[in-house]
Amino acid sequence: MPVYRSQTFAFQLAAAAGLWLLLGAFLLALTPLPAHTEALGWAPLFWLLLAPLCVLGGLRVRRLAWALPAG
Repeated sequence: MPVYRSQTFAFQLAAAAGLWLLLGAFLLALTPLPAHTEALGWAPLFWLLLAPLCVLGGLRVRRLAWALPAG
């Protein structure tokens, strides 16, 4: 079965989001970067953990939608 451009793009996007998630977790766990600040609110937590999880979740929903039978 040939690999289509959308499948390759989805794989690359998932790999990038996974790397983003790992680096974000590393920053929150091992550095003094807080998850919540007065100036930014919850922005560090969102951009380091929740945003890549949303990307991975969206890719999963897209994959499940394509797997459903038509009709």
